[in-house]
Amino acid sequence: LQFAKLSGFSPVITTASLKHSSFLKELGATHVLDRNLSTSSLSTSIHKITSEPLDFVYDAVSLPETQATGYSLLAKGGTLILVNRSQIQPVEGKHVFTVIGIWTYPYTKDLGALFYAHLTELLENGIIRPNRVEILPGGLGGIVDGLKKLENGQVSGVKLVVRPQETA
Repeated sequence: LQFAKLSGFSPVITTASLKHSSFLKELGATHVLDRNLSTSSLSTSIHKITSEPLDFVYDAVSLPETQATGYSLLAKGGTLILVNRSQIQPVEGKHVFTVIGIWTYPYTKDLGALFYAHLTELLENGIIRPNRVEILPGGLGGIVDGLKKLENGQVSGVKLVVRPQETA
């Protein structure tokens, strides 16, 4: 969201738990839609926001059904960006790419170096904000409790973090 906003994209539409709408709008979302909307309701809601097909869709879930929905919303010449392997059979005029956040590959090394050269400045000046986190106690031993929290739906709006060096 933050980099989409910084890059000048608008509208920036995201799906999430609606209880996080205010926070997501602070990060750059112009619209927050309920992540539990059906595919057809999601498409309808997006069409109410913009009558234009979308130039870019970033699918941070990348399940087959979310990929299909994102792809169907694309304009001719549009790009669907995925975090998992594509299940889409592209048609001429629409593009699909899978991204990976590893900066050591030859084709990502220059971008990674540029990104890290500015990361501290972006954070210190409040231009971007880090994820909210919950530190799990007990080092690696905290993973089991963290997984239970996930299974029980007790994690929302935060990333769970363990500190391996705190393992007893």
